Amino acid sequence: MAETKGGRQQRKFRLNLVGYEKGDERPAISVLAVDRAGKVLVAAPVGADGSFDLPADVAKKAHRIILSPRSESPDDVDKDVQVAYRTEQFFDLIGNAGVLNVAEGIWKKWFFFTKCVTGSVKRCYRPWIIRHFAKQAGALTNPLLEARAVTMKSRAALDVSERLVPPDLVVAVHCDVICSGVVEVYRRTCCCEPWVIGDIRLPELVRDLEDLIGPIVEAPDLPFPPRPEPDPPPFDVPFLRSGALDMRVLNARRDLHAIKSLPEKQLVAYINARPYLLCRNECSAPKKVAEGFINPDGRFQICWSEWPYLVMAHCKQEYAYKVRQLINGVWTTIYDGVAANIWFDYDEDASLVSYDVRARACRHNDFPGEGPFALLQDIGDTNSWRLATPNASGWDQVGPAAYNSGLIDPVANPASALGVLKNRNLGGTLKLLYHFSEPMRDIGAVYYRISVRPTDATGQPTGAPEYLSDGLSWKYFTGGGDVLPESLGPVTVGTESNLYKIPYDFDRDWQGNQYHGYLNTKEARFNTPGRYLLTLEVFNAAGRRLRPTGTADPGDGVPGSTAAFTFRRWYQEFGPTAVVPYAALTHMLWWDNRVAEAVIVDLRVGGSPNTSECQFLEGPGSQTFSVGYRAYHPQEMFLLYHSLWWRRGLGGPSDHMVSASPYNAGYPPAGPLAVSPSHTFSHMLSHPPVPPDGLTRCTFSLHLRTWVKTTDGEGSLDYGDYDYGSFALAITP
Repeated sequence: MAETKGGRQQRKFRLNLVGYEKGDERPAISVLAVDRAGKVLVAAPVGADGSFDLPADVAKKAHRIILSPRSESPDDVDKDVQVAYRTEQFFDLIGNAGVLNVAEGIWKKWFFFTKCVTGSVKRCYRPWIIRHFAKQAGALTNPLLEARAVTMKSRAALDVSERLVPPDLVVAVHCDVICSGVVEVYRRTCCCEPWVIGDIRLPELVRDLEDLIGPIVEAPDLPFPPRPEPDPPPFDVPFLRSGALDMRVLNARRDLHAIKSLPEKQLVAYINARPYLLCRNECSAPKKVAEGFINPDGRFQICWSEWPYLVMAHCKQEYAYKVRQLINGVWTTIYDGVAANIWFDYDEDASLVSYDVRARACRHNDFPGEGPFALLQDIGDTNSWRLATPNASGWDQVGPAAYNSGLIDPVANPASALGVLKNRNLGGTLKLLYHFSEPMRDIGAVYYRISVRPTDATGQPTGAPEYLSDGLSWKYFTGGGDVLPESLGPVTVGTESNLYKIPYDFDRDWQGNQYHGYLNTKEARFNTPGRYLLTLEVFNAAGRRLRPTGTADPGDGVPGSTAAFTFRRWYQEFGPTAVVPYAALTHMLWWDNRVAEAVIVDLRVGGSPNTSECQFLEGPGSQTFSVGYRAYHPQEMFLLYHSLWWRRGLGGPSDHMVSASPYNAGYPPAGPLAVSPSHTFSHMLSHPPVPPDGLTRCTFSLHLRTWVKTTDGEGSLDYGDYDYGSFALAITP
């Protein structure tokens, strides 16, 4: 039967779903006519009775007739559930009766079904983490030992560890929850054959890894001689893809080294244990399937409806994610798992970690504990339990100091701290994060104040308090997803000044990575090296100082009241915190911003010093060369170590004369000049590699560098020093 619609002759047809019984659910179906280029000529919906209309001229124009779940284009639905006919075949099958029978095994695949993925999003950006990744990207490990260890782990455990934080990142990573943004869901199908002995894919894998290594600049690990200038944090780095950590690039050097070094049997196990090596070119192009929002707790659950699809028995589907945030009015990608090749199984709870400096995280005031209390939680990224501070002995004082009181990561034996990052002094700007439990709001705690004063070894204050007084604002998310600032202070309330408002989660959806105070230890009033007392006070809305019930009034003239709360000290990683039975909370900190000096004073031949600017050294091969120098920190305990090395010619080999010594050398004024161990002329000119015709003369550069333990709680500060020189050396008869 034909009729006219929109000026075009239409023919009516019907689909007969074989096996369909009245009352059964019926799928939504489309009949699509496409030309040779794939352009859709007609997208005809099938009615509840199976009827559909096609233009009378479609038989002449269409190249294919496609039966599909309801859609406007064949590209919208997996081809596995479509049925395509040649146009002539379609009309032959439908015949004069205008009815096309569709088998039950086909039309039952055309029902919508719901799929859901879940996960969480965090921001773990810190400059020192990026520096660590840069070192890892340029490092080679022992591939044989690594492969043996990896093959003993479960594949699932390896997948998770290598997706999130690399196993050798042993330092604690402080991450913040991202609670605002959009998550896009992508899917791909991978048909990855396991690696086998003699696998023909090996040359291609080697080429791919060599291409990845190209942009990587090796970051030498200490104490290997570094570049003369300090290494800046490498923010533009090839192993980050829009904030996501690309394990392929991060591990490219070590993987290539392993592939070229391992016996073939172990090589097979090594590659099969690493999906990012195994599944490279055996996957379909990623396709976006859904998107949804991040919940306030940093988690997401995204569901969507789609038609069934078929997956080959040896294939699997994987999911990757992109995260976007509205930053300064622009939608910005802060995590791109598709670009970084980070894929998850469908039923896997995905943990997405962004290292993008622009990402905006949320604060969750969730330090464990019940009731109203306040404690010092972090100095930068350093938990306060890592600070060696004596017990409080008063509201503004502590007990007598041990040899390392006020330092980070203490060890009881000084020898155990030599050359390692233990007994670390503070320096730079210290970011102070206190924890005010939410019930503190209920007892009337509205403001806080932070003071600093010098102390001696007895733990008693030796000067008047200096208050942190710089302007401080925190950012928060509005209900509409915007970001606004709010000033916390300083304000004067009643008779008390330099007060700051306590930011409670009850009041705002605060961004993460914000601090209650910034203590610049290089500021003139604080820059004298030594120990200091850091004191926290709490005030009510009237500006009266609150002290825990049962504690004594300090008697310093500040009006005060008691309230049912406690000050606490976090003194151990696990276990309870300690109640501080005083009117304020005081810790001891030891900072020192002085540089560890490095000075090359003279060059010595046969032990004889020479301080001339230009030196041309000659002698027999047995003649000795040494260096007079000074490398020291005024407080030797804060020197990490110093190294002295030479390098031959242009791009030649190098060798240490002093390697990672943790001691001061030539400390003035009383300390005698340090003299390095000697090297013979023959050693210096024959140290491999040597040109085939040998060397009897060459130029040399000389390098002296110091490293310190000084930290701001987030990383090592560049308070080391560097000196260098050059000379020419020749062996003469």
